[in-house]
Amino acid sequence: MTSARDAERAAHPSGLSRGARLIVAALAVIGEVPLVLFVWIGAVVLVGAGGIPLSAAQVLAWLLTAIVGVVVWPLALRRARREFERRQSSGAAPTPTRADAVARAILVVLGAVAIIALTGPRDIISALADAGATISIGPRENGLLVQLVATILIVVIAAPALMLTQRALGRMRADDPRRPRLEERQNWHLAAAVAWVCCLGVGFLVSLAALITM
Repeated sequence: MTSARDAERAAHPSGLSRGARLIVAALAVIGEVPLVLFVWIGAVVLVGAGGIPLSAAQVLAWLLTAIVGVVVWPLALRRARREFERRQSSGAAPTPTRADAVARAILVVLGAVAIIALTGPRDIISALADAGATISIGPRENGLLVQLVATILIVVIAAPALMLTQRALGRMRADDPRRPRLEERQNWHLAAAVAWVCCLGVGFLVSLAALITM
């Protein structure tokens, strides 16, 4: 019993058990729903007062995609990075350099802007929905097609950084002290590609749901 508790504490350094973390997450979601509704109503009023030609559904779509880009995307990236680090057998990952930290912050901002810009506009969502309806061939086939597209996007996004780091790793010895830092950099870029593509899909789904249900 003690070893199981110790293992759980090691997996969650914050000291919270998995059940407590789930409860905190549920309370956070429940508390955010009224806030989102309040912000949505205020945005609709402001848009109407400003004479901007946006419907309430479009305002909601922009709001939800903004939440995905600004909140969900950084959290997903952090989770994916931790998962890659946990699966890596070389021990704790080194702290990124200042240059890496600045570059990653810029990439996170650009990623958020891209998610909002690609999933917020109604024209893009409608075009993607029409394309999906046109090539729809069945639930299983559609799921495989989505996985294929997501995999291609991940490879395209992560390929430049992975190629550079892998080339550098190939020229190093196994005991080279620079190796852990390059491996950490490689894991971060791969985690960023996976998290961004997943959040792009989430942004598309919430935007489509907002436009369809209203």
